[in-house]
Amino acid sequence: MTSIIIVYDYFYPAYKAGGPVQSLTNLVVILKKHINFVICGAVDLHSKTNLGGISTNEWSTIKLPPSDTQLNVWYAVKLNKAIFSKCLQDVSPAVVYLNGMFSFRFVIIPLLTIDKSKIKIVLCPRGMLQNGALAGKSLKKKLYIAALKFSGLVKNIDWHATNAEEEQDIKSVFGNKANVIVAPNIPKSPVNKITRSEKATDQLRLIYLSLIAEKKNLLQVIELVNKLAANVTLDIYGPVKDAAYWKKCEQAIATSNGKIKYMGDLRPEQVQDTFAKYDASIILTKGENFGHALYESLSVGRPLITSFFTPWNDLEEKKAGWNLDISNTDDCIKKLEVIASIDNDSFNVYCNGAYELAKGYYAESADLSNYHKLFG
Repeated sequence: MTSIIIVYDYFYPAYKAGGPVQSLTNLVVILKKHINFVICGAVDLHSKTNLGGISTNEWSTIKLPPSDTQLNVWYAVKLNKAIFSKCLQDVSPAVVYLNGMFSFRFVIIPLLTIDKSKIKIVLCPRGMLQNGALAGKSLKKKLYIAALKFSGLVKNIDWHATNAEEEQDIKSVFGNKANVIVAPNIPKSPVNKITRSEKATDQLRLIYLSLIAEKKNLLQVIELVNKLAANVTLDIYGPVKDAAYWKKCEQAIATSNGKIKYMGDLRPEQVQDTFAKYDASIILTKGENFGHALYESLSVGRPLITSFFTPWNDLEEKKAGWNLDISNTDDCIKKLEVIASIDNDSFNVYCNGAYELAKGYYAESADLSNYHKLFG
């Protein structure tokens, strides 16, 4: 049996870091015969206190819901070369699977510690090399990547891209010789049966469910809803990742006359049920390499309103939602007004299309052959 260690800043029961945590949880469940160990941080995103119910700085056995898959996890309060070396000695892995890009503790320290002649390294950027993701703190990120390339730390490693676009992102940054294998994210299964929408004509109940950060573009969503003449409401769910950005959002919400509300954040197991309470989801992101929240909206038969910067394009053609040109405010407003005007029977065609799109993706993701190539 191939022994694999997953390394990332956050892991269950953490959830506020968004999609990567869900991706890794789903991957562990589906590949439980091979992935036995995780090394991660002891806190959730932007938290200063340790996760509840965990043991730190030692191997502990946890169960992942809903499957009760057992896993050994090292929740590190601190991580240096000596501690990471001890973890490697304990496990003797064939593969170390690194996730993310801009982490000293969970990317750089492993790269500095692992003997690549004995252990295979796989690095998955998790969308962090997209143009939209690199735009924030761009100088700092460019210097980091330049240092990574110059140091040779990523020489002779394998890369995991979750789609063809991410493969191109990796090669554009690290060169065409980078050894990249494309294996799609493992999503949750769609619900067994969707509930029929009860949308009223000339009304639209929208939900935004994602991290609150500039890349996710929530402020534009709020500003658009504020400008709509139609009876459109927006409920916002998600942890605040960027406090300064959220302050701008709060100022815009204050002018909405109560039709926009912040509802707090949700645990992953609450997401699908929450989406089903609304007419459609809206996330006008500046860049996603997958977007678990986007998929989960589709997975309960709720149409998706998003940008063109995700893998979920041609939504209107598929009767599964709508892609908006976020550079054209007037066009966005016109499209949202049209969506609000749709009657219930016509809208349920889009609900069915959303569900079929999610089921199709889930069926394709059942092919694990590229994961077996990735991890040997």
